[in-house]
Amino acid sequence: RAVLGRFFSRFLCYFGGDFRWVLGMLGPALGRSGSPQLYDMAEPLLQWLPGPHRRIPQLLGRMRGFIARRVRENARSLDPRSPRDFIDAFLIQMDKEKDNPNSEFTMENLELTTLNLFFAGTETVSSTLRFGFLYLMKHPQVEGAPGQPQIPEFHKFPK
Repeated sequence: RAVLGRFFSRFLCYFGGDFRWVLGMLGPALGRSGSPQLYDMAEPLLQWLPGPHRRIPQLLGRMRGFIARRVRENARSLDPRSPRDFIDAFLIQMDKEKDNPNSEFTMENLELTTLNLFFAGTETVSSTLRFGFLYLMKHPQVEGAPGQPQIPEFHKFPK
């Protein structure tokens, strides 16, 4: 949810349709295959094998369509003097470089960069949370420790 807020200038409601839809796309895309990088590296080989990885291009295409809709929404209400998020900043730079035929600031790059950053942020956060929860399950005595003084006689130190 926080990752989406950085890209789309607003947080999506936990119970809203867009947030649940994005989570529904991420589960199959990341959960079954390990990561999109696996597909990128082995696509020529994987195209001949059956399995859930065959859905990845379709899921990524749908996610890219979702991002494209959000980009269009941002473009309609864009204020170049006050960018709200990553997409606004990219759109402003695209406009500055519209006469440069070699510019990397294209709509395709905006969509793909947003998708890559979104997956990277989502995977990082979920891995961190997964590790934290597993650690707390293995070491339940740690649960009450945060915020507790680490030095037993800390209150006796001079101020």
